[in-house]
Amino acid sequence: MTTRTAPPAPQTVEHAFRLLGLALFAGVVEAIAHASTALENPDADVAGLAGQLAVRVLVYAAVLFVMTRFRSGRAWARGVLAISLGIFGVTSLVAEPIAWMTACDDPMSAVSGLTLDVAVIALARLTHLAAVIAALALMFRADANRYFARC
Repeated sequence: MTTRTAPPAPQTVEHAFRLLGLALFAGVVEAIAHASTALENPDADVAGLAGQLAVRVLVYAAVLFVMTRFRSGRAWARGVLAISLGIFGVTSLVAEPIAWMTACDDPMSAVSGLTLDVAVIALARLTHLAAVIAALALMFRADANRYFARC
C-alpha cells in the first residue's frame, strides 16, 4: 500500500504564513497595549474590555485555524484569508487612524503628545497592516497559484 503525501508548500506560501503569524502577534501586542492603557483609567469598563478581548481571542483563533489550512494547500482557506483580511481586516486597521487624524485641524498636533502607549499601539498596528498586505501579495504569486490549483 502506498500513501500519497501532499507536496510541500512553496516558499511564497511559507513566507505568507509567517507574515500572517507576525500580523497575529502584532494584533495581540496591540490588544494588550489597548487593555493596559484602558485599565489605567480608574473608571475603566472591565466587563466591556473583557468582552472585547474575548472577541479578539475568538477572531485570532479562527484566523490561526484558517492559516493552518492555508499552509496545507486548502484553496478555500486562501479565499477566506484574502477576503476576511484583505477587505475587513485592512479596513479595520486603517479606519480608526484615519478618523483620528481627520478629527484634528492639524494632523501633526495629534502626534505631538505621543506617549509610549500610543507609540506601541501605532507600531503594532503598522506592523500588523504591513504584514497582512505583504502576505496577501505573496498568497497570489504564480507558484502559490500552482500550489492551490493542484488536485
